Amino acid sequence: MALATSLVISCDRGPVPLLNGRVGPLGPALAIDEQIQIDGLTAGVDAVRDYHGRTHIYAHTLNDAVRAQGYLIARDRALQIEIMRRLAAGRLAEVYGELDPGQIASDIVFRNIGLRRVAEKQYAQADAQTKALLDAYADGVTQIMVQIRQGKRPLPVGAVALEPQHFGDFDAVDTLTIGRLQALLLSYSADIELDAQQLLNDFQNTFRADASDPLLQKRHGIERDLLRFEPPSHATTIDSLAAIGKPTAAARKPSMAAKEHPAAASDQRPSGAAQHPYAGPRRSTLSRAGGFIAALARGRAWLAPLGDFGSNNWAVSPIRSRSGHALLASDPHLSLSSPAVFWPVSLHIVADEDAPQPPLDVAGIAFPGVPGIILGHNAHVAWGATVAGYDVTDVYSETLTADGHNVMHNGKAVALQTIEEVILLPHGKSLTYQVQVVPHHGPIIPTIKDGKVVAPAAGEEVLSVRWTGHEVTHDLAAVFQLMRATNVSEARAALNAYGAGAQNWMLADTAGNIGWTSHALVPIRKSGALNWNSDSYSGRLPCLVLPGDGSADWSGYWPSQRVPWAENPLVGYLATANHDPVGLTFDNDPSNDTWPDGTSAYLSCRFAAGYRQARIKQRIEQLGTGITLDDMSILQGDVHSPLGEAMLPALLLAMDNAIQHVDGSASYPDLSAVVSDPVYRQDRIIALRNTLRFWRDGYRYFAASGMDPDTNAVTTLDQPEVVPAQATLLFNIWLVRLLRRTFGDELTRTGRPLGHDVELVAMLHLLSSDPASLATYDPATGDSALWDDLDTSAIESRQERMLRALLDALTWLDNNVEKGIDWWRWGQFHTIRFAPLVPLWGPLNIPPQSGAFANGFPRPGDLLAVDSANYDYTRALDQSPAFGYSSGPTQRFVIEMAPGHVRVHNALPGGAVADPKSPYFSNQAEEWRRNAVHEVPFYLSDVIAAAAARTVLYSVH
Repeated sequence: MALATSLVISCDRGPVPLLNGRVGPLGPALAIDEQIQIDGLTAGVDAVRDYHGRTHIYAHTLNDAVRAQGYLIARDRALQIEIMRRLAAGRLAEVYGELDPGQIASDIVFRNIGLRRVAEKQYAQADAQTKALLDAYADGVTQIMVQIRQGKRPLPVGAVALEPQHFGDFDAVDTLTIGRLQALLLSYSADIELDAQQLLNDFQNTFRADASDPLLQKRHGIERDLLRFEPPSHATTIDSLAAIGKPTAAARKPSMAAKEHPAAASDQRPSGAAQHPYAGPRRSTLSRAGGFIAALARGRAWLAPLGDFGSNNWAVSPIRSRSGHALLASDPHLSLSSPAVFWPVSLHIVADEDAPQPPLDVAGIAFPGVPGIILGHNAHVAWGATVAGYDVTDVYSETLTADGHNVMHNGKAVALQTIEEVILLPHGKSLTYQVQVVPHHGPIIPTIKDGKVVAPAAGEEVLSVRWTGHEVTHDLAAVFQLMRATNVSEARAALNAYGAGAQNWMLADTAGNIGWTSHALVPIRKSGALNWNSDSYSGRLPCLVLPGDGSADWSGYWPSQRVPWAENPLVGYLATANHDPVGLTFDNDPSNDTWPDGTSAYLSCRFAAGYRQARIKQRIEQLGTGITLDDMSILQGDVHSPLGEAMLPALLLAMDNAIQHVDGSASYPDLSAVVSDPVYRQDRIIALRNTLRFWRDGYRYFAASGMDPDTNAVTTLDQPEVVPAQATLLFNIWLVRLLRRTFGDELTRTGRPLGHDVELVAMLHLLSSDPASLATYDPATGDSALWDDLDTSAIESRQERMLRALLDALTWLDNNVEKGIDWWRWGQFHTIRFAPLVPLWGPLNIPPQSGAFANGFPRPGDLLAVDSANYDYTRALDQSPAFGYSSGPTQRFVIEMAPGHVRVHNALPGGAVADPKSPYFSNQAEEWRRNAVHEVPFYLSDVIAAAAARTVLYSVH
């Protein structure tokens, strides 16, 4: 930054007062509104709040900048930081244990996983520069916490149950613990793997070929139709493993014929693995893990009450942009909470003779409690991230020895390690328990009952967890290095030090380069972890529970050059959306891919459905070579319904057949009962069929809200959004009921009456497959036996289930929309509320819980759309569908990398300050909910023009 030139910019805000004679690096460039004395600065620091709420920090050293960052973010978000560090360290019961006794179990889980224990090791092994930055930031946060404890600063708004003494000093390990919590949320999958193993067992034990009930026999092999590894959409980032790091054309489906099972490489198979197949853990063992799974879910719910994590990002090279510059978009899908997950900030290091450091201008968003910029840009490079979804967690079945102090590993007894954890409770009480750790794997999953840990019995089977997040990695140092990168290659090299939890980092620079890297620690498993038979769904997979005897251990990590990455593809763009990046799961067998040397290329069992990725690629290719920054923003807000496109044809066919059956033009005996239902009215079905056809043909599955964003009133019938809003509402209620009508009876037989998130992919598989290819194919009906309802004597068909679900939807609509179809609008029910981390913090709700938007902001979009708005579709028939959601884009960031003048647009779901009285509390929510963005100032002249207030921070030496 040419600061000397910038300082002569005129200031039309009046004279510049030099309070107490002190001034920050900006000198007289801008009037000073506030001066704050804090400890530890080597020189004055300027903090300019722009009128959108972003804080721009100017300092002479990075240490001073992050110390000020810690102070200022704590001033805006102290309550959020306190809750985050307590959750990550397992210390929430100290505050909420009396109000919510279930919180004790969540604390037990996080103590067991040991995020703070890892953070302590990270800090001990960090380099001196990283330690100094961590310490400076922590000191800045601590100074706010001290003010709260001493009564010099009021308790943050919403701090119900928290007292001043709860806001303790903040240290560098707290930062690293919070950072590791983010990695856990995005990569720790022990609970998911336990659930998958239990579901597989339930299906195979319930629907046996030798079952006494012939209807259960017909469903033998049900797991092959319901537990799908193949995503519905075969969208990739690059062609194949062979394309990693090489220029590539448009991605395509890889050839399955070229795949080789890792078992063919004899040097990879442990002796005896094939002779002693692993049958999986006992039912009782999985049952004892139920308290752990439930408590971990509670912990996750603090940060993501509903919905799933995802994200989109993409980069466009100059050959496709109108300006001839690289473009980048990033919208990470995390919790849509209040306050927002991220805090907007820029850091500017200004050259100074007394403290010479390389100048730096970097801007973007930061996690409260973590220094630096996690997602954003500098003057040369921009970056965004999505969850890669690589499997970096394994659960092992271990058998304790007769004395209960060892496990057997490679034929030898290995002593357990124990760690004493003390959980503080209200009123001076505490809970002490021993975390047991298998040295070569990780912590043993505790049995939790009534808020206490039940120690395993000697000789008992237990479950341990190995996760890459337990390794000491230096992710924050990688981010600090990324902040100084000058091109895509340097940025990718910096991220090669990133280790815990794989992310898809999208990159673009001012020289016109674009790039993508997903570097992280990706385990290499011994082939004993990959003895999977995709025909019989038997054997071993890393996404299920593995034997702990040594046959399925990790043997290292993927070399950096093999972890998927690309730069400057020939097609002119790169995109990621949590999908399978190279197509390894497209044959429904995630285990059978290898590198040329025979090493397994297993990445994961399950990725996102692929629809977001496919849509992003489709739209980029349709836009051609004239893509603008506005086009990037519009694509982030795309609400095309992929499920509507995939599933509506089947519903329309069933409606057509029902109409013909009733009017006598054709006969479909399987529909006789459903069309005789009083809810079925021919004229209404014809009208609704026409509405759905219009949604398909006239609106191309546009999932409209149909609500006025200013008044929350339904749009009038002459508005173009009405038909798609009606159709989207009808389709989504039908979808929820179809899933339950189809799979509810089978899931109930397995003890899972409320549904499961595998159902959506399973339904798409049923609808897109040749029925004769399905494991549950019934020759008597010519279709899957799953369409038939186990609880009735009749034999239901595919189209009967679809019509029955449609009548369910109409009944629900008649009961919930008093004035009929003219008043149907998707946005009446599909809403978003930015809710506080703790339900008791009512004032932090956006929008408020009273007024026109008491039920939340109406939103367009539905399941698996680019503009993520996923609701809970696993609803039982006796439950009312609920279409609200609480996770999605936590920023709408797009950037044009023009040399010397990068242009940035963004909006956050909320604001920068966690105080309803602040003008920066909910200001950006108004933009976000309308899918709008604002220009973000980056260069000094723009910051000055957008300045709302200037604060000078200084220390007395």
